[in-house]
Amino acid sequence: MIGTSGLSAWKYIKNNKKAAGTVMMAVALVFTGIYVIYVLLMTSVESFGPVVHRMPSKLAFVYLGGDPEFQAGLIDDLKTCPGVRDAYFTQVIMATYRAVVGQLNYEVPLMDTDKIPVFLDHMDAELIDGRLPEGDGEMLVDSVIMRNMNLQTGGWFMEGDYGKTFRIVGVIESPYMVSAGTPMGFTNTGWYTVIEKDESLWDFTGLLESLGYEIKGNDTVIDGPAYEEFYEDSVVDVIDNVLDVIFLLVMIFLAVTVIIAYVSFMRSRVSEYCLYASIGYSAFSIYGMLMREMIIIFAAGSVIGTVMGLIGSAVFKEFLIVPMGLICRVFYPAQIVRILAVYILIIGILQIPALIGINSIKTIDAIED
Repeated sequence: MIGTSGLSAWKYIKNNKKAAGTVMMAVALVFTGIYVIYVLLMTSVESFGPVVHRMPSKLAFVYLGGDPEFQAGLIDDLKTCPGVRDAYFTQVIMATYRAVVGQLNYEVPLMDTDKIPVFLDHMDAELIDGRLPEGDGEMLVDSVIMRNMNLQTGGWFMEGDYGKTFRIVGVIESPYMVSAGTPMGFTNTGWYTVIEKDESLWDFTGLLESLGYEIKGNDTVIDGPAYEEFYEDSVVDVIDNVLDVIFLLVMIFLAVTVIIAYVSFMRSRVSEYCLYASIGYSAFSIYGMLMREMIIIFAAGSVIGTVMGLIGSAVFKEFLIVPMGLICRVFYPAQIVRILAVYILIIGILQIPALIGINSIKTIDAIED
């Protein structure tokens, strides 16, 4: 038998650039597509996280029902608690923060004009454009929400929900992505006790219970744990499930497509394999060459796919994600490893048709007989 040194996988790839390159680019493009989809979907997780994890450290919203006397008593009790800066019962509307997939709705308090400068100071917010509200139905909107919803100073805030009710008169920047405004009649999404507090009061439900207030079924407490539960259940888990389904479907399609393509690829080279067998190469030598070709093609495709995925993600971030006021990471090493693991699995599956094909090879003499 002839040794294996003469069967060079690289020589075939080099001399058949079109055939090998087609398979290589297919592997690369699928890798790129899966990775970019992952990055785009993860913008929801990355973007909503700061709101969920930061805002509740400075604000809580509570509705326990009751008459004005009950509300006044609740506010008096809260103001005696260490860590509470202020508490007041007022109308609230919602701001919407839209990601590539899904959206986050969160509370925006409406208050008297004299309270707004104090509120901005508490939320470390700075007015960067326009002016402070001076009359009814005037809004200060966070700069990220302005970009995200394509709003303009002088325009209407959440016009689709509230109509031409709340005019944007100023833009603010805050690490907590807050907005605020003044009431306009009774256009709202509810009345809440708004609590301006510090980071020590993360679990407001526990504080209320320690003050003797019973949280009933119709009551609402929007605090740190409530935001975290929403984030995990309605954002992280949902995105993870969607990604798992997409990943599974694409990988099944990829596996079937690549297996069919490779079987066709091997069948088109039957005469080549027969020639190798006829001049003395063993089936093991031919199989080894085939596996080396496969590894080279998949490895090169994976490297090209990784580079294209990173570049594509960076382009989407620059021209799509950032202009929407969203947060986007480009590099997810765990996802790259995950795709590579599936590619390794596909290479393993391809052993079956490869071994069947190699074992059925005949020499030229046998074919003639």
